[in-house]
Amino acid sequence: MKVFFKKYLFVFEWIAAAILLAVGIVVVVQSNVFLYIAGIVLIIFGLFRLYPLLKTTEDRLMMVIYLVEILLNVVVGVYLVIEGGKEDPNSNLLRYSVGGVLWLRGVLYYFATVVRKESTDHVKFWTHIALITLGPIIIVSNVFTTKNLAYVLLVLAIVSAVVIAFDGYKNYKNYRYEWLAKEKTKKVVKKKEETVVEEDKKEDPLPKKEEVVIPEEEKGEEIRA
Repeated sequence: MKVFFKKYLFVFEWIAAAILLAVGIVVVVQSNVFLYIAGIVLIIFGLFRLYPLLKTTEDRLMMVIYLVEILLNVVVGVYLVIEGGKEDPNSNLLRYSVGGVLWLRGVLYYFATVVRKESTDHVKFWTHIALITLGPIIIVSNVFTTKNLAYVLLVLAIVSAVVIAFDGYKNYKNYRYEWLAKEKTKKVVKKKEETVVEEDKKEDPLPKKEEVVIPEEEKGEEIRA
């Protein structure tokens, strides 16, 4: 099965590119779909973080705080999905929920590292600087709307689809060259086998008839006889 997926990877890449483009177009036409996307993302980030995060957190207080944060993310995600199913969803809901979740994540990170002395690194530090800054900007700005985000998502979908489709093109080209090499190899082997068979079918040339030489003494006796 692994060999099959590796061999025909280009098929799945082209299907994924088509799905990405379709999602980007649908989101622009029906911007409420973005509420579904944002809600499902929050639910996935919440549920899949739950067990590993709580299992590896030794600080009991931080464990409770992380649990509350994850549950809040899931609740917000479910609410976004429900709101996306309405005919006239709240236009400000997306920016309030996403901005609030990002700001809360930044605040909890610095509480854990500064107050509770959790270890961190430079990447996490600057990432959460961006999150704690971006959260309030999203909340107070009118730019962060489903319509504007739909166009942003469309651009990202187009770029991603082009990259995936081109990678699929390279995999398909490799597949065709590999197939051509195998076919040529089969032809060469078959030609060699046919040559060997033809050589085996050839009859050995007949041996030349040797002339019998009669000695002189025998010739004389034959004459006297």
